[in-house]
Amino acid sequence: MPRLRKLLISVLFLAAVAIVLALLLYRRAARPPEIARLLPEGDAIVYANLKPAHLWNLSQSTPVVTEGDYQTFINQTGIQFERDLDEAAMSRRDTADGRDTESTEIFAGHFDPQKLKNYLESISAQRDSYHGHMLYIIPHEGHTVRVCVLDASRVAVTNMVSSDPMHEIIDGLDSSPAGPSLLQTYYSKVPVASLGWLILRDGASQAAQLPGPLNFDFLNNTVTVGSVRYEGDLKLRADVIASTDDSAKQVVDSATGFLALYRTVARSVGTHGTDPDIKSAIDSIHVEQNKNVAVFTATLSQRVLKKLVSEAGSRATPPAVSPSPSPAPKRKTRHRHRHAKPDQP
Repeated sequence: MPRLRKLLISVLFLAAVAIVLALLLYRRAARPPEIARLLPEGDAIVYANLKPAHLWNLSQSTPVVTEGDYQTFINQTGIQFERDLDEAAMSRRDTADGRDTESTEIFAGHFDPQKLKNYLESISAQRDSYHGHMLYIIPHEGHTVRVCVLDASRVAVTNMVSSDPMHEIIDGLDSSPAGPSLLQTYYSKVPVASLGWLILRDGASQAAQLPGPLNFDFLNNTVTVGSVRYEGDLKLRADVIASTDDSAKQVVDSATGFLALYRTVARSVGTHGTDPDIKSAIDSIHVEQNKNVAVFTATLSQRVLKKLVSEAGSRATPPAVSPSPSPAPKRKTRHRHRHAKPDQP
């Protein structure tokens, strides 16, 4: 009997430990990624986990053509985004006057910190220090871009007038920030195991207007939670959260009408109108209402993904360089001389 009691106590103890570990793992998995929690406030929060994409070896199947500033960046830092970038997070918001956009990006991956710092020193107009971190200040297209190498695997970039957002990111390295309010409120609605997601307040804005009578006004005063998951095929989902059930119905009705028109145009004049895989992807778009949420879903098959990657690669590859025409006249000249020699006295 004592032996049975000890066995029962051991089993209960192991079960309790397993439950605690499971709760800790669940709590950790339920939290947003750390680089997203480091972001400042914004009306759009975007995150992408690019680690699984490295397993697809897309860069090997499709030649990557680089040139200009990006090629210089690769040469001096050794960083290739398609190979070395593991995670990316972005926060974006309009300026107070609505005339411009401010953004913050945090990248995580594999790179040589010293090489990157040397490159940033070569292109920065000035430098600043905050809590032991160097801020590289780079004027770019009317914005003040600040870049900071946070640690051996993360880099932050802002294009804001104030340096406060960058300071907040650095301060967050020593704490465990909850993240911007939009993230705290809506991240729980992001499906588990999503490779990428976005949380967008107010949906479409003036920048999303289409030519003519078509626009996305039906998305105003909503919050959209979009996500991408890979389950053999690519699963796309967007939950448009409206303030009321009636507002969600308006979103569904407007989107349904827009999709009907788009499908008609795509099938009649679209470049891929006769492609069965593209047609299947378009037909997979589905809209339904769940109380105050309009749910959009779509599926991109592996065949469609391969076609999109192949087409993107062909567009990125420059046309073949034709041989220089200069050798041709030389050959003709030598040919004429060879025939002219016998007639010479």
